[in-house]
Amino acid sequence: MAVSSTPGPGTGGTAVSPVKRVIVLILQNHSFDSLFATYPGVMDPLSSGSPGYTQASASGGGTVTPYLLTDPFPADMPHGAKYYNASINGGKMDGFAVAEQTNVSMGHYDSTIPGVDTIWNYAGQFALADNFFMPDVGTEPNLALMMISAQGTGNEFGVQPSYGPCNKTDPDAKALTNKNVGDEMTTAGVTWSWFHEQYGVCGDYVATENPFQYFTSTQNSANLQDISLFYSQLDGGTLPSVSFVNPGGGHNCHPGNSSITTCAEYLDKLVQRIQKSPVWPDCAVVVVWDESGGFYDHVPPPTVGGNLDGMRIPMMVISPYAKTGYISHVQMDLVSLLRFIQWNWTLPNLNSRNSAPGATIEMKDMFTF
Repeated sequence: MAVSSTPGPGTGGTAVSPVKRVIVLILQNHSFDSLFATYPGVMDPLSSGSPGYTQASASGGGTVTPYLLTDPFPADMPHGAKYYNASINGGKMDGFAVAEQTNVSMGHYDSTIPGVDTIWNYAGQFALADNFFMPDVGTEPNLALMMISAQGTGNEFGVQPSYGPCNKTDPDAKALTNKNVGDEMTTAGVTWSWFHEQYGVCGDYVATENPFQYFTSTQNSANLQDISLFYSQLDGGTLPSVSFVNPGGGHNCHPGNSSITTCAEYLDKLVQRIQKSPVWPDCAVVVVWDESGGFYDHVPPPTVGGNLDGMRIPMMVISPYAKTGYISHVQMDLVSLLRFIQWNWTLPNLNSRNSAPGATIEMKDMFTF
């Protein structure tokens, strides 16, 4: 399949902050505890008194507690609303090993593991959020949809988009007609793209990870591009104002597809390339893991806008304007990223969930402006 052409060089619209470009790197399936349980300075460090610290083992005999995971390439675990709700267990956070059917769910990494040291180094140089949650007790596409529209499909399962490329038969698939942030940016003249590895290459392209493909207004538009075009625009200084970057399974941190070491190497090379590019001086790179993937996290999720958030997930801001070595304790979730884009380019709220819990733009806490 031919890749789309660039919708337009450079930035569009008028940013209210010094950040003229936002690059969102979307990685996969790690809880906050799985990567940062023992990171120095976090607000609520993991301890023997943490909720769910001791829980029933996967076998149903005996108990299991959090332990150092040394395998950089663990198998994929069951994940989704059924498993997440059982793991949370009403806020007790003690159902992970049984729900995920493996004690690996209780494992976590630290900086002695190759690759995790790289991730920790970026957190130490820039800004880390330790109170950042999934915006829904579910899986993709709902989490990515919440990130761009503050609204999911209404189905807790992994529903396929009704639009191609690479259609899969799914009786629950339906076209979404509500507005998303892409619609808002287009109207306001703010340039944007979703860069997806193997976009349209059926068999490799993961359609459920591309939220803009679900909407009548943005599906198969020129804004959806193969990730190869991200690199050429980056090096040429012509990236749009907002870029979402969705790497493939070999290096996106997804258990069963990518080792944490390979993922960290990918992250490191990408950040270094951005730092050497013309866009770096006015850029903010937001690195976020989309969902917890079955890994234990000990902090009970909050209720936002009347609905329960999911587990904590890692998020970092890498930018010349990021607070150095800062850990933000402000409560956030993936909708906070939507709110930041809207604030920076003076775009309106899309719905009541978009504006909950108040008017504060939470991600500003991680910046120096």
